Amino acid sequence: MTTTDKELLPEEETLLTPGEAARRLHVTTRTLQRMALRGDVEAIVLPSGHRRYKADAIAAIRGVA
Repeated sequence: MTTTDKELLPEEETLLTPGEAARRLHVTTRTLQRMALRGDVEAIVLPSGHRRYKADAIAAIRGVA
């Protein structure tokens, strides 16, 4: 069974693309990247080099957690 970021199993974290995470925070993807470099938000780097962000961490930053 293959899953996408949006269809993860319940015990797995939902991961967001940089664009989706940036939209949820109302910032640009460049600002999101700077936030990750400062340590304000955790970025998960995939083997391909692409970054993903945990949906619950983004919600916590927004104060929606």
